[in-house]
Amino acid sequence: MTRIRWEIGDKLSPLHAARCWATGASGIDAALATKIAEPLAELTKRLAAAELDLESFWSRLIAASASGSSDQDACRTALLAAGIGELGLDACASAILTCLADARLVYRERFPKSTQQLSLRARPIREQWDGYGAGLLRRIAKKTHESFIPKSAVCVLLSPYRGGDGDCDPATSTLWIEAVLTNPVPSVPEVLRVTWLLTRIGMGAMVLPAQAAEENEDRARASMVVALAGLPVVLDAACYLELIPSPGVTAGLIDNAMQTWFGPMEAAVVEILDKWWSQSEELKPPFPIALKALDRMLPGKPSLQLGVPR
Repeated sequence: MTRIRWEIGDKLSPLHAARCWATGASGIDAALATKIAEPLAELTKRLAAAELDLESFWSRLIAASASGSSDQDACRTALLAAGIGELGLDACASAILTCLADARLVYRERFPKSTQQLSLRARPIREQWDGYGAGLLRRIAKKTHESFIPKSAVCVLLSPYRGGDGDCDPATSTLWIEAVLTNPVPSVPEVLRVTWLLTRIGMGAMVLPAQAAEENEDRARASMVVALAGLPVVLDAACYLELIPSPGVTAGLIDNAMQTWFGPMEAAVVEILDKWWSQSEELKPPFPIALKALDRMLPGKPSLQLGVPR
């Protein structure tokens, strides 16, 4: 099964906090949110003045940083992804890097021992994974396909900003997750968030390369379809291992996990996902075909191009 290399994300944590603030996410530390507001407000102002895509900027910045890029390289990559022109790249990158450096300074002043604290915070989620990870992945491989389980991945552990959060980058087989000491939502343990992110990496590695030449909108939709499809698959594995007190995947359980991992989502999406999973369980098509079916069921233009693995 998947080999995970765990890393302490002391360098990524300030950028994660910055992204959360910039996207309007509520933080569990009001003092930090107040202190980082000034440099990040200036950063947001500069991005808006350049008419850049804020979501593209932050997602690429975090992904590049998580995979080991320096702030300078990650910033340039993120600005290009957000739509900056070559002529304006250097000046904009210089200004953004100054704002990020100021945000890092504020973060270090607020949490001067973040590295040591993260080492302690890493234990609960790693222990949960050691106990249940292999079993969860075996069940998921059985329900989908072995090729959808990544052979290896890097998990970057972050200081909590939201009290439970995480994301991944299938292109680099990297995921990042807030290292909380207890499960903020007991009905959906954090080990399932790790499993869901790994599932997204595995499925994304099969789906997203085919989208490389497509528009960003198509890639974003393909990523969303993969993320949604992985949700009931992970919940099924959790039910199978009796990690959660439910005999099977229900609409209520899907909604609970969706609120925890995605945030607010339209009720229609929950209904579609519940219907899709019920049909998949009844008809048992090859999982790539099931993925395409979900793509067609969701609102908008289908985007997946995926063959059946052997």
